[in-house]
Amino acid sequence: MQAKILKLKNLLLETGLEQEPGSIIYSGDSTLKKGNFYFLGTNPGGNRLDYNDTILNQVMLSNDKNEYIDGNWGNREHQETIKSTFRELDINLRETFSTNTSFIRSPGEQKYPPRNPINKEDLKLAAKAKKQLKKDGRETFWPIQEYFLSIVKPRLIIANGSIARDLFWHKIMGNEFKDKKIELKNKFIYSNSANKYCYYFNGDLSTQSLFIPNLRVLSLPHLSFQDYSFHKSGIQWAKEKISLLNI
Repeated sequence: MQAKILKLKNLLLETGLEQEPGSIIYSGDSTLKKGNFYFLGTNPGGNRLDYNDTILNQVMLSNDKNEYIDGNWGNREHQETIKSTFRELDINLRETFSTNTSFIRSPGEQKYPPRNPINKEDLKLAAKAKKQLKKDGRETFWPIQEYFLSIVKPRLIIANGSIARDLFWHKIMGNEFKDKKIELKNKFIYSNSANKYCYYFNGDLSTQSLFIPNLRVLSLPHLSFQDYSFHKSGIQWAKEKISLLNI
């Protein structure tokens, strides 16, 4: 395990962002191993730590702490919703490798720190933040994601929110995600919301250094949106979809 963490440290140092507040492995170091499931969120939110909050410190000091179970979050409801979701899916959250598309901490997409030069002609700050968040996932931190995937070799990505979903759609399909590209049988439309959906898609993840055939992706609306009761019908649909995959 120590060799894996050292490799991770070196990949992080190559980004130049190791002193930013945040974290990488959300599920404990021991989950970085072969497994069927890979849980991917957007980026780390608030947390109370017993060390200086930098991504590098989290890599070197967090050891086997599982943020979903052992973490002290500012948004406890989100934490409880995730735990309830995995109980319903009958997937062991403590044993499931979990990370985010970006490793820089922020309380949400709109407050994510854009680092590119800003001028008056640019889009609004919230739009810039989301653009930076996507770029970090697809480019800046992707070599780290690729390293994780090469070890876990998952059969199913469980995507918590549209940013995580879009990352793997882009990497598998090579274009931008659009709802109309998903067959009706592979989407679940929430009856209690006008714009919340679950999606399922699959395809080969193929890069210069990685090949995972027929990688499946199942995405949920971001679980920080309302409490578990809101998501329950979509999670039940996801559970039925997973049962058909023979994983």
